[in-house]
Amino acid sequence: MNCRFCDQEINTLFVSLGSSPLANSYLSKEQLSKAEPFYPLDVYVCDKCFLVQLFEFESPENIFSDYAYFSSYSQTWLKHAQVYTDKMISSFEINKNSLVIEIASNDGYLLQYFINKGIPF
Repeated sequence: MNCRFCDQEINTLFVSLGSSPLANSYLSKEQLSKAEPFYPLDVYVCDKCFLVQLFEFESPENIFSDYAYFSSYSQTWLKHAQVYTDKMISSFEINKNSLVIEIASNDGYLLQYFINKGIPF
């Protein structure tokens, strides 16, 4: 596999988290009696740019076509994220010279509040 960011060949296993079925996948009644596919959660790191990533075993279309959870649909969660962002900016003195990276962002709900404050990502 090559890095999704810098295209360097990746060989370094960062951590192996076993195997898992797709998150939020709904099985039909017929599928309940069959084995559900599991995918390896082997996390690799690029030795050149240090991006941490998984090999792609399933296309985004198959993962997200009937995806049940998007963070940005929950108004209470969005309010929490906005308050959290304000607290982090204050506590860590984050400003326009800072860099914020959102990891495991689902649909990017948190990063938007940093962007709105003019903080680069």
